[in-house]
Amino acid sequence: MLPPQAVKNPGKIYTYDKYLLINEIHRGIHIYNNEDPSTPQPIGFAELTGNTDMAIRNGILYADHMGSLVALNTNDFSELVELGRLPISNWLLGVPPPSQSYFECVDQAQGIVVGWKKKTLKNPDCYAF
Repeated sequence: MLPPQAVKNPGKIYTYDKYLLINEIHRGIHIYNNEDPSTPQPIGFAELTGNTDMAIRNGILYADHMGSLVALNTNDFSELVELGRLPISNWLLGVPPPSQSYFECVDQAQGIVVGWKKKTLKNPDCYAF
C-alpha cells in the first residue's frame, strides 16, 4: 500500500462493504473509505503493475498483476498481504499497441509492456490493426 494518489487514468470501479476501489489502468487500485458516498475519503493506492481487473470476496482482493492472478488479504485496507498467486499463461500480457500504428516488436523474454511512447521508427516490423 502506498499513500493516496490522484486518479489520472481510471478504469473499472468496484464497491465492497464500506470501500470504493478505482482501477488506475495498468498501474494499480485506488482505495477509498466510502461510508459517506457524497465524500469518499482516500485510504491508499495498491500498486499492481499491469492491473486492469479486480474482485473481492470474503475480504480477499483478487487482481491481475504482471500476468498472474494474485489474492490479497485486505485487512480492512490498512495493509495488503499476498496470500498466493496463480500464473496465467494465456492471459493477454501487457498493454497492446495503439490501433492502426507501426511499433517496435515486443521481445517477451524482456518482460511485459506497461506503456508505449510515441517515437519515429525506421523500418518497423510490427503493425497493429
